[in-house]
Amino acid sequence: MRFLLLRPEKIVLSDSEDNADDYDPGARRLFAEEWGISPDSLHLKAALTHSSAAPNVTESGERLEFLGDALLSAYVARYLISHLPVTVGEDTLSRARVQVVRKETLAVAGRELGISRMIAIGPGERKEGRHKNDSLLADAYEALLAVICLECGDSALSVFIDATLGFALSAVVQNPPEPDPKTLLQLKLQATGHGRPVYETVEATGRGHEHNFVVVVRDAENTELGHGEGPNKRAAQMQAAKMALLHLNGSQTRLNENSP
Repeated sequence: MRFLLLRPEKIVLSDSEDNADDYDPGARRLFAEEWGISPDSLHLKAALTHSSAAPNVTESGERLEFLGDALLSAYVARYLISHLPVTVGEDTLSRARVQVVRKETLAVAGRELGISRMIAIGPGERKEGRHKNDSLLADAYEALLAVICLECGDSALSVFIDATLGFALSAVVQNPPEPDPKTLLQLKLQATGHGRPVYETVEATGRGHEHNFVVVVRDAENTELGHGEGPNKRAAQMQAAKMALLHLNGSQTRLNENSP
């Protein structure tokens, strides 16, 4: 059994992980009841209908994703301005916002809400496990934000975001992110006249929701600096950049040691 947080003051038990992948209309009704949405809401139906199961784009969640993305970005920006010291600059604020709104973070919230059980998706996609894919879960989460706003108002939207993304908001305020390896590598290469790093995916394996990517990073002169692996391209690129920085910093250390 696992806990599913629906509202800050109310916790209910969801089904076991073994059955967590099955489509369950009852889960959608429970979500609607908990958040004061009509179970017959066309907005809710669209938000939880993947394009593979929709007769046309107007009956899927794509338009609602657009609105939800904008609402979330504005909310997180306002939250960070209110909770981080005035000495925190725009670069750090931008990195903090990205850390909260990136698909991996939203997918965590989506899983806790049980979106994979609520969303209608084509049988082929469900068989391949796409309903557990980070991108799909993140998109559906954004669509639900739009539903909450349209059906229940701004105050309810704030409560919903705090309840489902509070873990990420608190973490980023307590530990504002430093520049990530990709940013650090770009700054280092440009400072030394080697241009911008170039990332190339040299291998991609797996299917459904289980993937593995291998990425190589080179400088502007096509010199290989490092490689990395990860479950998605972003993670693999981050690992490649980290290895490149270790390589470059090691080379600089050896150069200093050999200097007269």
